Amino acid sequence: MLNRIVIDNFATIEHLSFDLGDGLNVITGETGAGKSVLVQAISTALGGRADISMVRKGQDKSLIQLSCDRAGEEFIITRELLASGKSHAKINGEAVTLVQLRDFCRDLIDIHGQYDNQRILDPENHILITDSFHKDQIADSLAELSDKYVVYRSALKEYNDLISEEKQFRRQQDFYSFEYDYISKLELKPHEDEELTERLDLMKNSERIYSAVNSSYSALHEDDISTLTVLSRCMNELMSVSSYSEGLSSLSEELNDIYYRLEDVSDQLRDTLYSISFSEEEMDEVSERLSVIEDAKRKYSMDIDGIIEYMNDLSDKLLLIQNFDGEKERLKNACDEAYSELEAAASVVSKKRHKIASELEELISTELKELDFANSEFSIGIERLDEITELGYDRVEFLISTNPGQPLAPITKIASGGEISRVMLAFKHIIGDSDNMETMIFDEIDTGISGRTALTVGRKLNQIAMSHQIICITHLPQIAAYGRDNYLITKSVEDGSSHTRVQHLDEDGKIAMVATLFSGSQDDSALSAARDLIDKVNKNK
Repeated sequence: MLNRIVIDNFATIEHLSFDLGDGLNVITGETGAGKSVLVQAISTALGGRADISMVRKGQDKSLIQLSCDRAGEEFIITRELLASGKSHAKINGEAVTLVQLRDFCRDLIDIHGQYDNQRILDPENHILITDSFHKDQIADSLAELSDKYVVYRSALKEYNDLISEEKQFRRQQDFYSFEYDYISKLELKPHEDEELTERLDLMKNSERIYSAVNSSYSALHEDDISTLTVLSRCMNELMSVSSYSEGLSSLSEELNDIYYRLEDVSDQLRDTLYSISFSEEEMDEVSERLSVIEDAKRKYSMDIDGIIEYMNDLSDKLLLIQNFDGEKERLKNACDEAYSELEAAASVVSKKRHKIASELEELISTELKELDFANSEFSIGIERLDEITELGYDRVEFLISTNPGQPLAPITKIASGGEISRVMLAFKHIIGDSDNMETMIFDEIDTGISGRTALTVGRKLNQIAMSHQIICITHLPQIAAYGRDNYLITKSVEDGSSHTRVQHLDEDGKIAMVATLFSGSQDDSALSAARDLIDKVNKNK
């Protein structure tokens, strides 16, 4: 429930704060006084789009605070709009994202405006409105249906892509075969060009390499006074005295380690000497192989790994061409299976939707009769579509007959503006009860109605306010007369700047306000009419 509203520097509102009652709160005021600004401020606080142009001229920021309670626990919702273009949201002083804010407020406050009337006129929305009634009964089935739809669409796309690929692949089959045969005959190996380049470099410098390696090997192992011979003598000498001190023992061990490491190096140098035996013929073979590889790399503008990957891709395509019939059958079966599961899920949803629609239809029909549709008929038509979507295979449309003998027809073709407002009010009442919506705000609910119908709407709003907090913005005296708490919103110009204010009315103020709505004045006859209307309304409550 919304307990208090505080607004600073929002459009024409410099500062505004007022408390709300827990029943029917009616806000009235002249056109342009700021009623729409008030609703927009509340919508912004609930996570609506941040319109930076609403920051009051000359100010750095706007602040909107809503004090609410849910299940006995109080919450403070804060939204700041900065003139710099940013906005901040908080719940009980803790910063939250807009997604978190909207999620928190979703079942707390519902704002009904002219958009909702247009929404109910679009048949595309009727299935969503129906599903929102007792949504807890259908939500899991809708989620499963959505998952099945994604699986089916994926399977169908894979099958259709294969059909498309088959035509293309068969046209390219000869080219794929030629390319694959050419590359496969090259017998490329990963990094082969790098290894061959290194070998060729060794061969071209074999004489110099042989001389350097041979000299190093001789110095280490074969000369009369070779390095290993000298180290062996030193190692034996130190070993003979190593027992006399830890220092000598340590030096002896280090020398042993050096000796054996150099011996390993010597063995590797010897093996290298044996491998340096390249012939001119071998150099030519390596050079020719490198030339073939470089030609392939230039042809495909790829390195060896890329060419090998391309060959493997060609192999997969050729294999697919050979097995197209089998692959098509496999994907077709997968598609049929996914569709069968999708259809089963859609059937479950449809059964639940029919049940929900039947109950909703009955309740709406009762509501409409209470809203002066005495001879009306209302029906929720459900037809099966040929195609299944993520919402199933049902087409849902609201049908109504507002006059005796008139056949049921789509609501968009039959209902007038005033009738649409009452139909929407009926839906808001029923679905609001289903959702346990605590607060409902009605802006422009009185569009297209007057007189006796306005009294009926006021009575219905009062009835809804028995179990919900209602905030209604209206210009009709018949609705304003039902208010338990009445507020007058006014706008004045001071020092060249507009100021919007809200005044909570006492009983005399309510009478004066209703009189003004009647005739635009507060003369004796208007005041008398206002008192009579309020008395009549109070007797009917």
